[in-house]
Amino acid sequence: MTNVTTNTLDSAEHLVRMANSIAENLRHGASSDSDAAQQVAHHLRRFWAGSMKTQLKQYVLAGGQGLSDVARQAIDLIG
Repeated sequence: MTNVTTNTLDSAEHLVRMANSIAENLRHGASSDSDAAQQVAHHLRRFWAGSMKTQLKQYVLAGGQGLSDVARQAIDLIG
């Protein structure tokens, strides 16, 4: 595996951890998983760079292994 591939995987794994953490934190105050996903999507739209969102969307298209259900729903919502 090349350094570029390794760095891309490391970066995607880092984004997955961050998205899952945001989803977990926002889930505690939400009335449902759907509400939490809306809040996570809002956070991602507002604070994440376009390149981060694009990389996470591509990760989902490749299977999205390790993403929580709430994080995955949020990513679907940001289109």
